[in-house]
Amino acid sequence: MIVGMPNVGKSSLLNSLRREGVGRGKVAHTGAQPGVTRKIGTGVKIIDASSEEEGGSAPVYLLDTPGVFIPYVPDADAMLKLALCGSVKDTVIPPFTLADYLLYHVNLVNAALYEQYHAPTNDIMALLEAIAQKTGRLMKGGAPDLEATAMWMVERWRQGHLGRFVLDEVSEGALERYGRMNEDAPRSVSQMRKAGKEALRERSRARRNASGE
Repeated sequence: MIVGMPNVGKSSLLNSLRREGVGRGKVAHTGAQPGVTRKIGTGVKIIDASSEEEGGSAPVYLLDTPGVFIPYVPDADAMLKLALCGSVKDTVIPPFTLADYLLYHVNLVNAALYEQYHAPTNDIMALLEAIAQKTGRLMKGGAPDLEATAMWMVERWRQGHLGRFVLDEVSEGALERYGRMNEDAPRSVSQMRKAGKEALRERSRARRNASGE
């Protein structure tokens, strides 16, 4: 099975493996927003069976699955990263907020990535107005369509046109901090129910052991 977060390319991976493995076309539906895959699909062959001379291996099949979201988003920063990467629908976080958060990260990497539109800045509205003017994203009367421009900016980054970089800090120290944060994070309702049932089972086992002694 191919399992992962929403909109990370599971269906695209399946289609690519099918094309390379058996030379057949697209079978899984794909899209720019999460939620395209609604249910577990049927088995898709990605490798044909080999002959006895080649070792006699069996064919290989894969199952595509809907995206599985994390049970608890630890903080607003994590939610913004997930939204920028397209793991949640674009309607969840306002476009201006996403674009502003993206500008923050682009400035950490290289402000020259948007120099064709504006000089280095921390003012997202100034940048969006400049982009709207240069790309023709204008409303009646010539006013810049800032909301559409904000989503265009986000999509440009997703496509790799505003630099290719990760949003997380990749270091040993960051990994340790993430582990500590997860240990202290609140649990979802389902997690708490599961933990409660496990605690009840542990107490029952303890009482049976005590009675046996």
